Amino acid sequence: METKTINTQEISEMLQFIESKEPDVVTAIGLVVQHIHGCYSDKYAKGEEMGIDTKKMLYHPVKGKAINEYQVARYLQRYVTEGSKKSGLLKDLMKMIHYGVFEIVRRIRANQLNMDEPAV
Repeated sequence: METKTINTQEISEMLQFIESKEPDVVTAIGLVVQHIHGCYSDKYAKGEEMGIDTKKMLYHPVKGKAINEYQVARYLQRYVTEGSKKSGLLKDLMKMIHYGVFEIVRRIRANQLNMDEPAV
């Protein structure tokens, strides 16, 4: 199924509407965007200079799905587990969401989006 491209102007308008209804949601989205933005200059981005393209793996039409699902589960489990110094960390929620975004991008690139999925 083809996807409709959403431009930055439309995104801005949607965020303004959401902000008028629920400002804290826009703050949360902003934190996720900051996290993703920061990843373009972190140690993983530097790996690309050495020929290690992890995004290529994450976006692989078949294998990427398992990697992304594993990473979402990994960071969710670490977030909800109690009693560890890594329990309940906001950055793990950010990583979980980021891997969810990787999975959405993988599905876009593999033409595997179904915008008519049944309501659950």
